[in-house]
Formats: sequence, C-alpha cells, structure tokens
Amino acid sequence: MSVAGIINARRRERDGLWTFRLAGGRITAVEAQDGHREVGKAEAGEMIDADGGLVTPSLVDPHVHLDLAYSLDLVPENESGTLREAIELWSRAKVDLSAENVRARARRAIEAEIGFGTGVLRSHVDVGSTAGMRLCEGVLAARDDTSRECKIQLVAFPQDGLIRDPGAVEQMREALRSGVDLVGGIPHIERVQRDGIRHLELVFDLAEEFNTNIDVHIDETDDAQSRYTEQLAAMTIERGWQGRVNASHVCALSSYADVHAAKVIDLLAEARVSVVANPGVNLHLQGRYDGYPKRRGLTRVRELLDAGVTCAAGQDCISDPFYPLGTGQLLEQVFLLVHAEHMSSPRRIHQAIEMVCCRAGEVLGLGRHRAELGGTANLAVFPVESALELVRMRPRPRFVVHGGTLVAPMGGRGGASGGAR
Repeated sequence: MSVAGIINARRRERDGLWTFRLAGGRITAVEAQDGHREVGKAEAGEMIDADGGLVTPSLVDPHVHLDLAYSLDLVPENESGTLREAIELWSRAKVDLSAENVRARARRAIEAEIGFGTGVLRSHVDVGSTAGMRLCEGVLAARDDTSRECKIQLVAFPQDGLIRDPGAVEQMREALRSGVDLVGGIPHIERVQRDGIRHLELVFDLAEEFNTNIDVHIDETDDAQSRYTEQLAAMTIERGWQGRVNASHVCALSSYADVHAAKVIDLLAEARVSVVANPGVNLHLQGRYDGYPKRRGLTRVRELLDAGVTCAAGQDCISDPFYPLGTGQLLEQVFLLVHAEHMSSPRRIHQAIEMVCCRAGEVLGLGRHRAELGGTANLAVFPVESALELVRMRPRPRFVVHGGTLVAPMGGRGGASGGAR
C-alpha cells in the first residue's frame, strides 16, 4: 500500500502530535496538529494513524552477517564461547553450504529485521577461498528477493585473511564484479603484524581499483597490542579515502592506555573514519580470557561520539556459532549499549537511538535519513510516546514504511519481540 502520510504522530525531542506527509519517496511536510485527528474517508488506506506513537526513521543495521544467520544448528557447539572457536567451526561448516541454503537463511534474517523496524542494512559476506562464491550468490539472491522491502549493502569479507588466504583477493574481485558494494577486511586474523598491515594495503588497493568504500573488521580483540585501527586511519589519509572508511568492532581501543586511546580517537576523527560497535556480540565474545574484573569488550563509544566520530551500532550475528542469541531487533542492541556504556541520560539515550537510525544512516551514506522535512520516506511507527519508553520497552513497530510503501506489519513474520508488544 502506498502511504500518503502519518497522522497523530509523536517525534523525538518535540512535544505534541504531528502529521507527516509523504510523496515521491520523501517527507514533503511535517505539520503540528492542534489535537487528535480522525482519518477521513477520502484518506482511508492512504494515511496511517500513529495513534500517539513515536515516529522514527526506519532503523538501519550497519553490520550484520546474513550468510551466517540461523546457522547455529549447522555447526557443533561453540564450547568456549570465543571468537577463535567460532571462526574454526564456521570454517569447517561453510565448505558444505549451498547457495540456496544461504539464500533461505539470509531472507529469513532480512524479514526478521524488517519486522523489527529495519529499512536498511549492511551485510558482510564471506568470500574466502573455502567459501567460494556460494555464500555470496545466496546473499545476492536474498537481496534481490527483498529489494522492495529493504535496502541492502554488501561487503566482500575475507574471513580467513588475505595473506593467510591469498586466493581471497581474486574472490573479492569476483564478488565486487557480481554486485557486492564495498571492500571488507580483517587484518588482525593474519599471523603477524607485518601481514596485517599488508592486508590493509590490499584492502585499499581493491577499493581504489573498484572506486568503492571500505568497511573492515578491526582490532576485534581485547589485546592492547593490537594496533590496526591507527594504521587504518593513517592509510585513509594517505590514500585520500577520508569519509569512505568504516571501522567495525574496534574492541582493543578499550584496552589501550587512556593517553594512547585519545590519540587514536583524534586520528579517527581527522580521517573521518566511522566506527560501528556490535553491543550484543562484543559483550558476548570479548573478555573470555579475563579473570575478574572482566572487560566489557565494547569500544569507547562515548569518547568517540564526543570527539565527533560518527558511530553506529549493529546486530552482527543472528543465531549462529558467534552469537546464539541474536534476533535482528536493533532496539535490543540500543538497550545493551545504554547499559554497557552508561548512556542513560536523556542526551545519551537519544544518541544511542540515533546509532541505529540517523547516525547509522550516515555510516551507510544514506543522506537525509531523518524523520524531518526532506528526509526519506523510510519510517517506523512505534507504540510508545518517548525515546526513553522506546528503549525501555523495545516494542515491535506498528508500521514500517519503505520508500513510501507500507511493508510491515507482516502477520508476525520475523520471530518474537525482545520486549513488550
């Protein structure tokens, strides 16, 4: 159904009720209401009644692995719960996966995210030598299947490295020729620092060859000696790729001495490198080798935000050997972030919410992904009245609009909500 507007809506940081008018895939007007409106007969079927609910931009998942989603029953149990064991288990399991199996699981994950309010997502896709192109083909097909409901960016991800797995370089080229959008990387997977730095150089070489952006898994470890983030930022400046690079995870930053962490954060800001944390997965996987007190595993989100670094939060994993608990509900990630990073003040709660909509949209280069005049007609309507209640209750949205078209509710698609309904 094409949506002409939304009435009786609430907005973050604004009082009263509002009407949104939509046309041509944009928000063409945002008007204050004197009071509650009734949908007229001429408007029925074209206007959505928010009934006092909060309207936000559709949620944006800046980091997920659709090829891994719902694979928990395809691999042995990750007994240690560590990232290392998860990678080993996945390396063995992916050898036997078909493109059609990946397609079905990826589509299920996309539909789950849509049902929780997601309108745009970025997925990393394993294109290492062991994975071949089967995983990529499956996710590309799932993206085509859901193109009218959700916008999806794909990242060519060399899970097993580029030096340890030299065949992955050509696999990444093939993926980029096939429709994958960005170059990924994971330098800390390499055997020694020299190889990790060479890994990053290859990532930038590929980005220059295809004139595309970069999104790398980097320093996903508690090891304070893992220093690839600063190498990434320095290369970004040297290669002239400012504003085109994202650093995912950046967990080691939390283990650095404060003086060095401040230097790295300043360098990220100078290079205009954005950062994506994945609260659930970072909290689950990191600190596994610690006694007490245990490190939380998250990067320094508040310090990055305060330095002007664009930050977002992602789901990362949905029911797989890396994280058995993922659901695709981004508000759950906001809830975890608020706890783990002590972002409970009103200002910080608004920042945390924006990390899965407005700020995440900036990471993905979406332009005006905001619930305001001129913004895209990608919106979610939640049955709460305030930002605090949105995070506290984490409800499923009443409606999700994508490109001016109603795409949810979907009759219960997407699994159970992590919070109140």
